[in-house]
Amino acid sequence: MSKRVNWSQRAREGFLASDIDPADRKGHKNRYIDLLQKMALEEILNLKGNETVLDFGCGSGRMAYWIAPRVEKVFGLEVTPEMIGLAEKNRTASNVEFVLYDGAHFPNLPYLFDLILSVGVLQILRGEVLKEAVYELTKYLKSGGRFCVIEQVSDNTKVDRPKVQEYIEAFKASRLECLRYYSIRKGRWWLLYFIRYGLIPKKWFPQIAAWELKEGREFKNKISYYRDFLFVLRKA
Repeated sequence: MSKRVNWSQRAREGFLASDIDPADRKGHKNRYIDLLQKMALEEILNLKGNETVLDFGCGSGRMAYWIAPRVEKVFGLEVTPEMIGLAEKNRTASNVEFVLYDGAHFPNLPYLFDLILSVGVLQILRGEVLKEAVYELTKYLKSGGRFCVIEQVSDNTKVDRPKVQEYIEAFKASRLECLRYYSIRKGRWWLLYFIRYGLIPKKWFPQIAAWELKEGREFKNKISYYRDFLFVLRKA
């Protein structure tokens, strides 16, 4: 899992595959994970409709376009030109703007945001680099604004992903209050292989995702491979 990703090449894989799993040729697994992540966010966002949102590492724009009808304005911040090109090709909302940056120097943006989303981005950072990224992102957030994160977590030293405590320490260093955090998805699950190969009807995806979200909220064990975790944070 520590293999370096060529995001320019990933952009050729399509709207969902570029953001989630390019090896999912049939697309069933990617549709399930996309649905589950959005269901997890839907449970906790409680949007009013007037929010400005920053989608950090927006990739193909799948989260930006999903949240756009629910808010006033969305900015997608992305380091890969080909990903922004893919997002523009699949444009479904007029209130989304994509901003290219170099991955090291955070740009000046015209807003402080009510909400920041990070999905599958911070998980590739470790230690002080993770803390620095969170610190820089927090500068974009209004006082009282929320920072919602879905990232991979692992307790296995052979899996190059931060532990839960590593994320928590990074959030605390930027004075973000962690309102709640919990697992939303298993990294390896026998049923996911059935989904991947089309053996589970798509109409069952919402029920399976709802069950997995419930199971995740109750999960307290050591993470042997990896899990997707949802962190809900607030800036004081």
